Amino acid sequence: MGQKFLVTVADAIIRDAATGDALAYGTANIDSALTITTQATEVRGGRNNPVLYTYIHDRKVEVKITEATFNKTILALNAGTSVLNDAVTAVKTDCLVLSASGSGTLLDTPLGDVSVVLSNGLIETVTPVGSVITTSGGADDRVTAIYEYTITADQITVETILPPTVVDLTLIAEERDNTGAIQNYVQINIPSFQVNGNYTLSFAANGVSNQALEGTALSVASSDCDTGEYYAKVTWIPAADATPSVLSLAASPATLSFSVAAGLPKNKQITLWGIRGGLLSNVDVTTTASFIVTSGSTTLAANFNVGLHTGLVTAGSAVAAGWLATVTASYVDADAGLLHDTISIVTTA
Repeated sequence: MGQKFLVTVADAIIRDAATGDALAYGTANIDSALTITTQATEVRGGRNNPVLYTYIHDRKVEVKITEATFNKTILALNAGTSVLNDAVTAVKTDCLVLSASGSGTLLDTPLGDVSVVLSNGLIETVTPVGSVITTSGGADDRVTAIYEYTITADQITVETILPPTVVDLTLIAEERDNTGAIQNYVQINIPSFQVNGNYTLSFAANGVSNQALEGTALSVASSDCDTGEYYAKVTWIPAADATPSVLSLAASPATLSFSVAAGLPKNKQITLWGIRGGLLSNVDVTTTASFIVTSGSTTLAANFNVGLHTGLVTAGSAVAAGWLATVTASYVDADAGLLHDTISIVTTA
């Protein structure tokens, strides 16, 4: 089996934790990282105080995503609010060449006084008339006017008491083999991701700004009785929608028993499991395998028969007590090749 690698950075999908509606989709990430940390408490005792047991606790799952592009959603998530579009107050700067009387017309209507920066560096504060300003010392001067005005725009208010947003976060990365071919798409889903609210927007003269989204996974309840509360689920989605590679086969049950007294004909199902080994769970390969009765009579429908790709065994009406048969299951794995397992059939009185 070829070696596999997670390459480049993960894409990030941010959804509303309650509705599942998409809030943001980040594909221009600089880096993305998932960190799992724990704390350990040692239990010691006896002569020389050896370690008798280590209790692992305080498991924590954290994620950091840094984007090369500026996304107002990232700021909103950290602020715990929405991006609102409304008539807002903003600051504007106009470059003007004043007339011989020191007057000029602004591009927008100021909401109050205007600060005028003269070419000599002095700043004069004037009260406009509509959009017209008049200075006392700016005749024929090229100046910069600074003022507040009203415009309809997106705005985020960073309030003092709102906590950062809790979202559903999914990271998607590519797993490639040593030939460069994509084998799996690895998805890491955190259904309850608490944004930590730490936000830095840095500016550089020789580059572009970037911003980071950081947070911690919160515990959520499982929907089944086998899995406990969890932080995240990691899924490997085959690139070719293929069945995972298996090492061997195990048919269940290994022996099928039919009773004449219970009445015939009767059907019984074989389930064929692909054994993956190690910590990898087994996969059901029944419908992609082949089954055939390799010993015992198969010439008549009234005898033992098996569905070629179903594993459904039928003991026909002619079968008598003491009859035996063997079913051979075959499966072709892309890595392990042709695999077999056998199932014994017995008939009791």
